Parts: sequence; C-alpha cells; structure tokens
Amino acid sequence: MDETAPDVTTGIEIRPVRHLPGRRVFVAVPFRIHGGDPGWVPPLRLSVYDRISPRHPAMAHQEVALWVAYRHGRPVGRIAACIDRAFDEYQGVKWGWVGFYDTFDDPEVAGRLFDTACGWARDRGAETCVGPANFTTNDELGLMVEGFDEPPAILTLQNPRYYEKLWTDAGWEPAMDLWGWHFEKVSTALSDRQRRTLERIRERSGVKVRSIDMDDFDNEVGRFFDVYNAAWQHNWGFAPMPEPEVRHLAKQLKSIINPNWAFGAEAPDGTVVAVCLALPDLNRLMLNVRSGRLAPFGWVPLLRGRRRMSHARVWALGIRPEHQNLALGPLLYQEIVDRLAADPHIRSAEGGWTLATNTRINAQLEAMGATRSRVWRLYQRKV
Repeated sequence: MDETAPDVTTGIEIRPVRHLPGRRVFVAVPFRIHGGDPGWVPPLRLSVYDRISPRHPAMAHQEVALWVAYRHGRPVGRIAACIDRAFDEYQGVKWGWVGFYDTFDDPEVAGRLFDTACGWARDRGAETCVGPANFTTNDELGLMVEGFDEPPAILTLQNPRYYEKLWTDAGWEPAMDLWGWHFEKVSTALSDRQRRTLERIRERSGVKVRSIDMDDFDNEVGRFFDVYNAAWQHNWGFAPMPEPEVRHLAKQLKSIINPNWAFGAEAPDGTVVAVCLALPDLNRLMLNVRSGRLAPFGWVPLLRGRRRMSHARVWALGIRPEHQNLALGPLLYQEIVDRLAADPHIRSAEGGWTLATNTRINAQLEAMGATRSRVWRLYQRKV
C-alpha cells in the first residue's frame, strides 16, 4: 500500500513522500501539531532531513517509505516505514519498523496511517511491524508512556499522552519497555562501603579508566563502537551499527562531546574492555529554538547555553562479554557519576535507556541511587 485515495466522507488522504517538497512537508508536520505546546522540544530540522535522506549511510541496507496524511487538503499527520535487511538477517526475523509518527488526537487519521505503513511492510515480506522507531534500535525509538513531567533528553523521543490510546486502539500490542533513570546530584552519592568495594573490583580487574583522546578521535570512535557492538550483541532488538553509520553519527556528535564525559576502561594489555559516554542535554536549549532551524538566530540559545548546561544524558555504556564477570558495570557507574558531579553546572542526569528485562543492570542503577523516571514502550502488530 503505497498510496490511498481520498475518502469522500472523511476528507482523509494519505500521500506518499517521494521528493524534496514532500520531505519538507513531512519534516514540518510535528511543528504544526505540537508547536503550540511550550513543553514540546522541537527537533533540529537538519537532523530529521539527514535521517530520512536517501544518502544516509543506513539506506545501504534499508528500504524506507514516508507518508503525510491530509484532511480536506491540510497536513494532519505523518508516518514512515522501514525494512532493514541487515537487522532481519542478524536477528532472524521479518520485521517492518514504523516510526516518525505524528498526528492530532484523531483515530481515523491514525488508523489510516498505521494501515498504510503496515500494508507497505507486509507487501515487502514483513510478518510483524514494530514501533515507534526512527528507524531501528540504533535510532530514537519508543512511545513515552511514563515521565511526562520533564522534557525528554537528547536523542530520545517525546509524544503527547493521547498517542498511547491511538496505538493500542489500532491493534498494537506491547513488545518491550525501555527505562530511563534519573540521577540527582544532591542525592546520588556512594557510601564509603560502596567505594571500598569498587576499589577492590578495580584492583582485582587491573583496569585503568581513561578519557577519550580527541586528538585521536577517529581511532577512538572505532574502539568505542567495537566495544559497544560486542556488549549489546545479545540484547533484544539489537543489530550491530556498521562502520559508515558509526562514522556518520560520530561526526554529528563530535562538536558536543565533553572529553571528560567520554571514557573507556583498559585492561593491563591496553585493550579497551568497557566504554561510557554522557552527552550534554541540548534538548533543554532546543526548547528555545521553536522553529527547529539554526538560521537565522536559532544557533544563539544553543551557543550561549552550552557552557552552562545543568542536565546530561548517559547515552551509552557497554562492557565486552568476556569481561562482564568482573563487575565492571558498577565501576563505570561510579566513574560517570563522579565525573558529572565534578562539573559545577550539572545538577542532574538521565541514564538510559535500559531494557526492562535487564534486571542485573537495573538493580545496579538502583543501588547507585538512580530512580526510574521514564518508560518508553515499543509495540508490535502482526501484518
């Protein structure tokens, strides 16, 4: 199902997006729907254009389709679907990813969009559709179902509360929950007993923690994602991020990385066995860039606010499987908590996401003083 004819009764029409003018409308839809909500964090339009561009490196193994919903000629929603051949081969599944979803609280429009995206995926061999995801677990994903009191952190999705009912009423069922964890500077601290235990772990493992070397950035990126891909290889919904995508993402993040918040743990032979990266939460600044554009003045609040960021997101943490029995997880948590606490401007941080089924990691985060503050839910629908 690539296109649907206008419904004379409802005035709803689903139009496929194939060229740049259509992509402009597609990118603008959420600004039309959510722009009046002061708590909505506008996405950077350049980033959205980049991800849906046919030239994005992930398109080498992905087939993607975009649609915009119109009612009586006015844009009222959007959706995208993706078939990722590399993911299907790695996981041994036939999935269609559904994402970039935005609508008003309109079940008719939502239903037409879901049917169009799922029909397109079915016609290309998918047996199950999963979403929301823009476009896989290597991207922003999940429908927020808890944690609406705070703005979403950088590289996480946001949605109004009414989305959950639109998805479930359209036949989507829960597939997996992703948890976000809140760290508050004044309350996240390790006891002397905990620190003595972690010091024994450090001595027993022989690991040495060091910050990323920005002068050797390209090689450091390779080491980081080598550990990341190995650490996550057995997780639900995971597929390794290929080299071109790794380099593409690293190029986007390089300008905002704080070297003190990016580090690895090295074994005595110099092998990097664990990594951690926290990012300044630029979403707090994007609240003041209502257009989602850097030009002509959107860059001003970003530039002025970066040095005084008070919130961070612990974006990635991974340990090579053969070293996970050394209890390096708590050691990395201690390191990132201490490094963020040393920044005079940082008052809080969000860690995650973690899989709800990862009881070991979640228990360790609770032991460090973190509280579960947000839940994103992935849904599935048989096609």
